[in-house]
Amino acid sequence: RMTTSTVEDDAALARAIAALELERASASAALDDGFLRPTAREAATADDEALARRYQAEEDAKASAGPATAETAASSDGSRCRGCGLAIGTFEGLASVRLENGSRYHGRCFKCAECAGSMLEGSQSCEFVIHGSGADARMMHKTCYMEKHKPRCSVCDVGMEADANGVIRFHIEPFWGAKSCPAHATDGTPSCDGCRRLQPRRGEEYVRLPDDRMLCAKCVSTVVVDQHDAEPLFQDIVQFFGTFGLSALGPNSTLPPLYMCTQDVMDHVDVEEAWHRGRTSQVRGMCVSHTETVDVVYREPMWTKQTRGGSMFSNLLRGGFQMVERRLPQLVTQKVSAILVLSCLPRLLCGQILAHECMHMYLKLNGFPTLEPIIEEGICQLFSLLWIEAQMAKPEISGEDVVFAAYIADVIKSDESPIYGDGARLAIAAYTDHGLVHVLDSVKRTRNLP
Repeated sequence: RMTTSTVEDDAALARAIAALELERASASAALDDGFLRPTAREAATADDEALARRYQAEEDAKASAGPATAETAASSDGSRCRGCGLAIGTFEGLASVRLENGSRYHGRCFKCAECAGSMLEGSQSCEFVIHGSGADARMMHKTCYMEKHKPRCSVCDVGMEADANGVIRFHIEPFWGAKSCPAHATDGTPSCDGCRRLQPRRGEEYVRLPDDRMLCAKCVSTVVVDQHDAEPLFQDIVQFFGTFGLSALGPNSTLPPLYMCTQDVMDHVDVEEAWHRGRTSQVRGMCVSHTETVDVVYREPMWTKQTRGGSMFSNLLRGGFQMVERRLPQLVTQKVSAILVLSCLPRLLCGQILAHECMHMYLKLNGFPTLEPIIEEGICQLFSLLWIEAQMAKPEISGEDVVFAAYIADVIKSDESPIYGDGARLAIAAYTDHGLVHVLDSVKRTRNLP
C-alpha cells in the first residue's frame, strides 16, 4: 500500500523555544538569593549535573532503540512514538511527525525500514510506502521499496526498471509464474520444448536436439527418444481404454506401428495430410489413416425373347441372353496406417500426445462418422487429460512429475485456440455431466456432444 504524507517539520521552532527557556532559567538563577551563597550554589550545580546525566542516559536509550519500524511500535496511542515506543514530550511534539492514520513519530525515529535513512531529509514533505499491515507493516522510502520489490528477470537476473510512465512491464510464463523482460520473447533466448521455460543466462545450460529444439535438464531426465522408449507408454494407453470398458482397436483391427520422428519429418507429413493446417503452431503428433472403399460387383444372365421356331439351344447360340452387371452398396472402412509422435520429449508430455493420437485411432477404427474438428479434437484432448490425471494419482509418481503433469493439464484447460482449447472445454463439460462412454455414444449417433 503506497501512502503520500506531508510532514510539518517544526524543529527550528522547537529549538528557538528551548533556547528561550534556557535563557529564562539562567536569568532566574542569576537573580536568586542562593546565587550569593556559595554552599547552596555548589549543591545546585551538583543537582544540575545529575539532571544532565539523567537526560543524557534517556537520549542514549532512545538512540539505541534502532531504526524506526512498525515492528517495534509499542502503542497506537497518539502520545507515543510508533518508532521507539517512548512517550512524545511537550517540546518533542513540536518536532514530531503525525501520519494520516494518527500514528506519531519522533523526528529522529521517522526512518526507512530498508535503508534506515531519515524520511525527512531536510524537506517538509516526502513520499513513502507502507508495506504490509498491522504488526507486519514496514515503512520505506518509495525508491527503497521499488528497488527491493521490483520484479527480477528470470533470464538475465536484473531488476526490471519502470518506463517513463512509472510502469514496469514484464512477461509471465504460464503456470510457472517466472517473470522475464519482454525483449527476451524476440531476442532469440532459447525456451525448453517440454516445459516452455526460458533458459537463464547464468547457471543451467539447455540441451540442443538434432532438430535444433532445446530441452532443460529436468525435461531431459525423462526424455523419450525412440520406439523402444515409447512402447511401454503405448501399451499403457491402449490398456487405459479398458478402464472405461472401451476397445482401442475395435473389431478386426491390429495395433498400428508407432514412429518417433523429428520435427522436420512431422512437418513434412503434416503438409501431406493437411489436417493441422491453421489449427496449431507446432505439430507434435499425428494419426495417419486412410479410407478403404470396397465395391462389390456381380453379374447375372438375363434371357432375351426366344426366336420363333428356334430351340433354347439355338437361341443361346444366337445370343438369346445377356450378362447384366449389378453393384452392391459400397463398403467404407477406416484404416490407421501409423501413429507418429515427436521424439525427445519428456515422458509425461510424450504420453499425453500419444493418448491424444490414440483417441483419434479409436474414432477411426470403431466406425465413427466424419466429425467437425472442434468435436474430434476436443474429445482427443479430453482423453489425454484423463490419462494425465490418472498418472498423477499413481503412488509411485515423483513430486517433480506431479508438478509437470499439473502443468500439462493446465495447458490443456487454458489453451486459447478455437479448435483445441474451446473443443477441450466443451468435451470436459460434457464428460463432467455424462461420463466418457455416454459422450462417445452421443457423438457416434449425432456427430455432436450431448
